[in-house]
Amino acid sequence: MFKEVNFNSTYRKNSFPSLAIGTSGAIYDVYADQQKGNGAEIEFCATAGTAACSPVIINNASTGQQFMPSVTVDSQGYIHASWFDTRNSSATSQYDIYATYSGNGGASFAPNARVTSGLVNAGSASFIGDYAGIAAAPVSSVRYAHPVWTSGGFNNGQLQTAALTAP
Repeated sequence: MFKEVNFNSTYRKNSFPSLAIGTSGAIYDVYADQQKGNGAEIEFCATAGTAACSPVIINNASTGQQFMPSVTVDSQGYIHASWFDTRNSSATSQYDIYATYSGNGGASFAPNARVTSGLVNAGSASFIGDYAGIAAAPVSSVRYAHPVWTSGGFNNGQLQTAALTAP
């Protein structure tokens, strides 16, 4: 199911899968894959754990590379995913954080939302950190998640986050 992913950048990028367990017990998996050409994309699978799943692409960009995905499930069963994304830059050293969510078990996902207000510039760094993730609020009355990432080559690599609310 997983293939080796080759990225074109000055820094290393992980393509590790990220898993979350839904409120119904379903297993959700997001990972970077490179099925077509040089562009990597974020794929999502849902399974009860007894059979292989059919992945769907959840990033809606036709350009750039998408990598370092994370997934979580909130207390209402909404699936939230975030990842690094170079769709807004011609340079692979600059990326944004993008996110999406699903309220129907992964049958469909909301349009991708840009989380960062500006491009993160990794410069010529060879290591930007594998410090990205997403966590959902444990509160049952709200549907929100917090992606977290490092600020790349500026701000001394400080952690950044945002609060994302699903309607």
